[in-house]
Amino acid sequence: MATSGKASAASEPRISTINGAARRCALIRTGALDGSVDLDALSTPEWEPISADCELIESWRERHAGPLRNTNANLRHYVRPHSSEGVSVTQRLKKFSTILDKLNRYPTMRLTAMEDIGGVRVVLPNQATADEVARKLRKNWKVHRYRDYLRKPKDSGYRALHLIVVKQGVKIEVQLRTYLQDFWANQVEHDSRSLRVDYKSGKGQDAVHAYYVAVSQLLEMREGSKEPPAGFSEELRRRYVVAKPYLSSLSDGETA
Repeated sequence: MATSGKASAASEPRISTINGAARRCALIRTGALDGSVDLDALSTPEWEPISADCELIESWRERHAGPLRNTNANLRHYVRPHSSEGVSVTQRLKKFSTILDKLNRYPTMRLTAMEDIGGVRVVLPNQATADEVARKLRKNWKVHRYRDYLRKPKDSGYRALHLIVVKQGVKIEVQLRTYLQDFWANQVEHDSRSLRVDYKSGKGQDAVHAYYVAVSQLLEMREGSKEPPAGFSEELRRRYVVAKPYLSSLSDGETA
């Protein structure tokens, strides 16, 4: 048995090998997208190492599938007391192409250090409930990292609670959002898809991002039953007018 275990361990690729494969594939994807690499023109001998690299990446990605399902199932225990208020729990395994795109956005990132290959999103009725669930998870689970994007939102205006938890040896991201936080994030993603501009990742026009930030601030005030400060409505309207030309290709009623 011991010999078999050693043989199995020896057959697993080194972390450095996996990261090297991911970086090579990310560069090839960049070349394919900008036209500097013609994938159709590659010969079989040229394809073979690329295919081997892709298999390593896919194997690493699939290692997160089981822990992701377990995280989803375990999370439902913590949100069950709030199910009557309306709770949504969803999961996703990051797509192969999305993994490569993220590596290209962050040139120093290693695939094996990526913390959101597997992700579970929980949408809760209010911030107090999200805080309560986060507190229980931090007490009872192995939490590698905790990010409070409510008290310190991202520059983009994104607000939520993120926990990176460790399940079966891999990291899984848990996002806790309220209804309004989820509405805002989904709108940004929708605009990104519809306009083919990756606003979610910070790309695109500054005017659009300024508008998103103002909308995020408005929703946060509504969620906390706060009155907007003097001049806020006028500033929000001004930002919308400036951003509208960039969002004008969306259908009527689709903008945030």
